[in-house]
Amino acid sequence: MRLPAAAATLHLVPMEDLPPDQPVTTAAAQALGVRPNDLTDLVGSGVLARPFRGVYLPAAVAADPEARARAVGLLLPDGAALAKESAAWLHGVDVRPPERYRQAPLLECVSDSRLLLNAVRRPELEGHLAHLPAEDIVTVHGVPVTSPARTALDLARYTERYMGLAALDMFSHRGLVSLDEITERVRALKGHRWIARARSVLALADPRTELPGESWMRLRIHEAGLPLPDLQIRLRDESGREAYRLDMGYYDVMVALEFDGEQRHRTTTQQGRHDDLRRADIEARWGWATYAFHAGHVLGRQPVLESTVSEALGLSVVPSRRRWDIPGGGNDLSRRR
Repeated sequence: MRLPAAAATLHLVPMEDLPPDQPVTTAAAQALGVRPNDLTDLVGSGVLARPFRGVYLPAAVAADPEARARAVGLLLPDGAALAKESAAWLHGVDVRPPERYRQAPLLECVSDSRLLLNAVRRPELEGHLAHLPAEDIVTVHGVPVTSPARTALDLARYTERYMGLAALDMFSHRGLVSLDEITERVRALKGHRWIARARSVLALADPRTELPGESWMRLRIHEAGLPLPDLQIRLRDESGREAYRLDMGYYDVMVALEFDGEQRHRTTTQQGRHDDLRRADIEARWGWATYAFHAGHVLGRQPVLESTVSEALGLSVVPSRRRWDIPGGGNDLSRRR
């Protein structure tokens, strides 16, 4: 851990022997001759951060989820593992809901020993008591986490349906699990708590899905009793080259539905102009009308998505108010043609 030269006045020369960007516990720092008061001073001066009680990180990496996970790893007793949202993040799958996409994933761990969980009671780390066989634990970045299959199933069982479906879609899309493997796990847990929820979202899971927002759209369309669209529609030019790919749509009416995520589509005005030009070109050359939705439409209170699909398909279905919601969900729709 490399520290500014000024840190030498705080008796921190021994800390330079630590690996860079790694967390350190108070006890480990003391073993190197670093006094608790020195650690407090370094936090106050902005050199170190204390993400958890008794654990310190270089301030430059304190917001990095992987670094924070390594810090949590120092707190986990043998036999416990990071789980659910934090485990998914370490596996490369982001299932954070839209209102928290700028924040670090929730830190959760699982163990089959209540005594072990009692040892890690901290406000920033939520512990869950559950059966945890050794084969369900893997190591990522030096931290014990639940395996991809266990993580995906836990999210499908214990989180909101839109997050659970997104987890199954994303884990299978990345090739980390197969839906057949999840099916076998669900079958083995017949009658267990919340397994019916996992079974219901598993029936909708599709590895062709590329973004969580696409999962949310499909779930909302399904819950409204509307026909499910086809996925990943490829539009090819005269030479047969793929020119565009639509998230989902209905071939018979040539209507496409696309999810505009915050980071890729809604951060700058340039992104919006690019999307407008792209969708205008798609309609002019291929005849597809594209409707763009964002998180407020898909997870908000108003049935914007359902109304749009019903009208496009010429159905008389009257969409009902949705049961699931996010803070600040919008209800305006921007059609880009």
